[in-house]
Amino acid sequence: MKLNGTKHMGAALLCTVLLTGVPFLTACGGDHSEAKQENQVVEVHVTDHQLEMPTSLPTGPTTFKVVNTGTHEHSLGITGPAGDQKLEAALKPGETGEIELYLDSGTYRVYCPVDQNQGHSMQIALNVHDETGSTGG
Repeated sequence: MKLNGTKHMGAALLCTVLLTGVPFLTACGGDHSEAKQENQVVEVHVTDHQLEMPTSLPTGPTTFKVVNTGTHEHSLGITGPAGDQKLEAALKPGETGEIELYLDSGTYRVYCPVDQNQGHSMQIALNVHDETGSTGG
């Protein structure tokens, strides 16, 4: 009988140790999800006359999904505080491409390099703001 009592006491002690350790394990693992920002996806339509996309975005990792909805070849370039990036190749009508970029706050120039090379200027200004600063009025 004494063995059973010791066995139950050992099980109770094990449960106590495990239960007191759970808050520490939870606290250690909870911060990682907040530190990693979710990637925002922005759809960009490049027509023969304009770029169709939002003109204001929050900071963070961003994927620009570019669709050529025009009748000629087009491309997309982005220049600003986070650097300069362009699609690797021009898109034929109906083709798509992607640019991945971490947007820092500031103003970016979004443009079509193909049109720029042909003497046209198809571009827009993209204002990127810190999400915490955008909630104030």
